Amino acid sequence: MMRRIAVTGAGGFIGGALALRIDREAGFGAVRIVRDDFSRGLLPEKLAGCEAVVHLAGESRSTDPEALFRTNLALTEQVAAAVRKTPGIRRVLFGSTTHEAKESPYHASKREGRARFDALAAELGIESVGVLMPNAFGPGGRPFYNSVVSTFCKLRAEGRPLEVHPGAGSVKLIAVDTLAEALFRLAVEPAPENPAVIPHEYEMEVAGIARLLESFDPEIRPEGKFEFDLWKCFRSYIR
Repeated sequence: MMRRIAVTGAGGFIGGALALRIDREAGFGAVRIVRDDFSRGLLPEKLAGCEAVVHLAGESRSTDPEALFRTNLALTEQVAAAVRKTPGIRRVLFGSTTHEAKESPYHASKREGRARFDALAAELGIESVGVLMPNAFGPGGRPFYNSVVSTFCKLRAEGRPLEVHPGAGSVKLIAVDTLAEALFRLAVEPAPENPAVIPHEYEMEVAGIARLLESFDPEIRPEGKFEFDLWKCFRSYIR
């Protein structure tokens, strides 16, 4: 029998990568939940037959931070309501960030959403896992949004200069495929702790990332895992 895992936000960068990872595993299938499924009230139908739900859907930036907070909690409540109606779900995962403690409406929505999933799991007698994730990069990332890596890769692919601001320092990163693997394991195996912290894979100076990108030939695969992961991201923006 196919083991089904629902992924909200499956139209996004991380959710899309996770859905592909689930589908690659023999005996597993991803149920992709996108924004339209929320607006059309289709979550109970989509969750039918699923054993786990990974909630990654949400807004991360807005000109109205308080509206962002309300939107994210409303999405969380929709998922919770659908889980209550769905027998057979054993585990719910809530995607958050390793920067969750920051004081902003976005980060507050992550803290509150995770708390609501914990309360839901206690109510239903199932497992809840809050997942604190580092900044991910890779093909399909959104440039000029939340990732300096995606932005630099896009600029380099277009032959535009890479500007490193003074004091940019270093960034902690994880390749999206590595992150998807970790999320898949948390979805199918009991978590050792809640919240589960996914460690960063790399810590790189922003200036060093720029130098690497400027050295890349799009036709020559570089040595080293970070270099290869960065090169793949860069190549994904070449048209």
